[in-house]
Amino acid sequence: MALPGVATTADDARFCMPWAAAAHFENWGDSGIVVTSPLAETASTDVDDVSGGNHNDAQMGGAITQSVDGHDNSLPVCKVESRDHKAQRRLAQNREAARKSRMRKKAYIVELENSRSKLAHLEQELQRARQQGMFIASGRSGDHGGSTGGSLAFDLEYARWLDEHQHHMNDLRVALSAQIGDDDLGVLVDGVMLHYDEMFRLKGVATRTDVFHVLSGMWMSPAERFFMWLGGFRSSELLKVVARQVEPQLTEQQLVGICSLQQSLQQAEDALSQGMEALQQALGDTLAAAAPALGPSASAADSVTNYMGQMAVAMSKLATVENFLRQADLLRQQTLKQVHRILTTRQAARALLVVSDYFSRLRALSSLWLTRPTD
Repeated sequence: MALPGVATTADDARFCMPWAAAAHFENWGDSGIVVTSPLAETASTDVDDVSGGNHNDAQMGGAITQSVDGHDNSLPVCKVESRDHKAQRRLAQNREAARKSRMRKKAYIVELENSRSKLAHLEQELQRARQQGMFIASGRSGDHGGSTGGSLAFDLEYARWLDEHQHHMNDLRVALSAQIGDDDLGVLVDGVMLHYDEMFRLKGVATRTDVFHVLSGMWMSPAERFFMWLGGFRSSELLKVVARQVEPQLTEQQLVGICSLQQSLQQAEDALSQGMEALQQALGDTLAAAAPALGPSASAADSVTNYMGQMAVAMSKLATVENFLRQADLLRQQTLKQVHRILTTRQAARALLVVSDYFSRLRALSSLWLTRPTD
């Protein structure tokens, strides 16, 4: 039986919908029933026919596209917000990492610029000191023949060695600032040690050529000559300079090794110093005995014979000076190697820089002294 005022059509049977529910057709949006798009089109037409246009297509479409729980069929809002939050957090982390990378790069560039400025300053000081040294060397008197050539050759070789040494130190300084690995740093440290061996080889050749030139230290700057001992630096004093800089980083075992080395060096230096003093005393006595005899009984032949004999003895004693210088250089060379063994690779690199900077300051002091105003 049809409800009053409602026309029954074939479409009503097709939907299989109870007529009681049709009376509340306008409440489909709240009924919790999900209706597909074809149904929405048909239902919209039917409703217009039945109810006389009480609901339009826009209202029916908005009601039909809702889900059972009343929310849209799009992604949940919480999931979208979570994804946005993660993306923004990643962007913030990337920005922070990029900022830190820029800061590290900037600090590294500043360190390189500072090192380059220091190196340029040291090279200028070295050039001035070398010019002063060459002037002094060329102005000497009393050298003869091959001795002058050998001494000048050593001066030039030592100046070249200093230039290369500054390059080694610059590489070592940059490597420490860049925090490179111990293996790569060890290669640089070994290179510096080999370079020191080259310097001792040059000194050995110069000692055989002109021992007094090496002993006098005319190939060094004035301030370096002030601290010179037997043709070079005093090992025990240099060890004190190194230990003062690296001591806070040393272990107990390393401290024991440094102290033991210090005592051994002091004893060896005392023995060499005493031997050199004894040699000077003996050489002075020999030269005093070579003086010609005075008096009526002295003959010219006897005086010449005595003179030649004493001078031969003095020459043999002078040969001992070469041995003292070789032993002193050997002690210096062994000191560097012992320090290298006691310290770690990174500590040894810092120790080599400390030694180099110490002598650079002595050369700079010499340059300032030689160029000071004398008025």
